[in-house]
Amino acid sequence: MQPTLHDIARETNTSVSTVSRVLTGGASAARIGQATRLRVIDAAHRLGYRPNLVARSLRTRRSNTVALLVSDIANPWFGQMASLIEQSLRHHGYSLMLCNSGEDAQLELEHLQLLPSKGIDGLIVVPVLCTKNALTEVLPADLPLVILDRPIPGILASVSSDQEQAATILCDTLQRVGVERIAVVCGPQHIVTHRRRNELVSARFDVIARHEGPAQRDTGRQAYIKFLQIQPDAIVCTNNYLGQGVIDALVEADNPPTIGCFDEIAMMDLLPIPIICSVQDVPLLAESCVRQLLPQLKGEEIKAEALVLPTRAVANRHFQSLLLARTQPA
Repeated sequence: MQPTLHDIARETNTSVSTVSRVLTGGASAARIGQATRLRVIDAAHRLGYRPNLVARSLRTRRSNTVALLVSDIANPWFGQMASLIEQSLRHHGYSLMLCNSGEDAQLELEHLQLLPSKGIDGLIVVPVLCTKNALTEVLPADLPLVILDRPIPGILASVSSDQEQAATILCDTLQRVGVERIAVVCGPQHIVTHRRRNELVSARFDVIARHEGPAQRDTGRQAYIKFLQIQPDAIVCTNNYLGQGVIDALVEADNPPTIGCFDEIAMMDLLPIPIICSVQDVPLLAESCVRQLLPQLKGEEIKAEALVLPTRAVANRHFQSLLLARTQPA
């Protein structure tokens, strides 16, 4: 049988209210003498006391839980993001509830309608189709909220990467190795990141073929089969999951094209294909999300601001060899 506050009070010769204040912490605990606090905490450890979180949340109206709604947990990029956000939140005393919309707008809406009833204290969303009006219709006005990766006009508490800078870095580097004609593999155009990346890349090169589909590896594999007869200088993918699908299909090719990609390809330095990626700072994105959310969770009056973070280029050794060959004097 689990020990209760009454057991600890009896063990320490104190009142139940004193034990409750000590174990809850905060300002009320600080008003209790240090010797009493230490005695209560020691007894709680010895007896193996575990707080009843459901009862506490009913009493305080706080669950110390933050929900993260991502658009595709199968994508390793979102898996890494969720892991880092969870670690940061745990450091501040919060646990994470992870939800997945699967890039499905209807499922996203169902999650948004249901999550407030789960007693969450705050919400981080990677939106699929949401607008500010759509969010305000289903979420409580006072629910702490941060938008991640895909900014929504009118919501200032957001964290994203600079898509223009990311595309410029990628295109500039591809042009340095002589790329002129490209094929583009892009995710759904109703998703702002895929649409914007596609627009920016297409403005810089002669696009001789394009394939659009779900942001999944299968789309990349289908695209490569479609591109077999056209021989582009490079295939540019609007995220790493699409890029991985292209690589799955062409890794046995005799003369594979250069791959340009947004977000890093796992273990790309081991692949016998020239690859250049425009990479977001995932740890900084995750930590910035938590920093945007924490003041809201504490009820602080702050002026939220949209954070737009820089990106960088990462090339594998085969791409670096191409770049070196182009820059060496004849």
